[in-house]
Amino acid sequence: MPFKYATVLVKNPKTKLREVRARAVSDSISLDTIANAIAAKNTVTYPDVLAVIRSLLEATIDALKNGDMVHLGDLGTIYPTLSSQAATKEDTFNAAMIEQVRVRFRPAKQFSQVVNTNLAFTKTITKKQQAVAKKAAIEAQNAALKTQEDSGDDGE
Repeated sequence: MPFKYATVLVKNPKTKLREVRARAVSDSISLDTIANAIAAKNTVTYPDVLAVIRSLLEATIDALKNGDMVHLGDLGTIYPTLSSQAATKEDTFNAAMIEQVRVRFRPAKQFSQVVNTNLAFTKTITKKQQAVAKKAAIEAQNAALKTQEDSGDDGE
């Protein structure tokens, strides 16, 4: 299946000019779909695959809550980062100044290389563009119906 993209008009922060760039247009793949795909390629059953994935998720959350990085081999690394308020001196900083823990993912080099190999692309429109087009079509249809009503034509 080809990689879907749409073109969008964006402002280049360096030149301040508007440029047409490509943006990925992606669909969501559910955990069930992934588990079924794994089960279909292995001797492991679907419920077993789901159990392992859920256990991986729980173990990863536990590690992140301890501030640990989780290395997932050729997939990549999941790691926590912090954002906090600033202090003028180190001795005035305390844990209450930490505002948020974020989770980041850094793909492994091999993973990125495999994903970027032998891709085919197909142009589509973004979900926002789809919504605008759908709204315009509905408005046009409503206008046509109103014109029919105003002219006394019942369409038959």
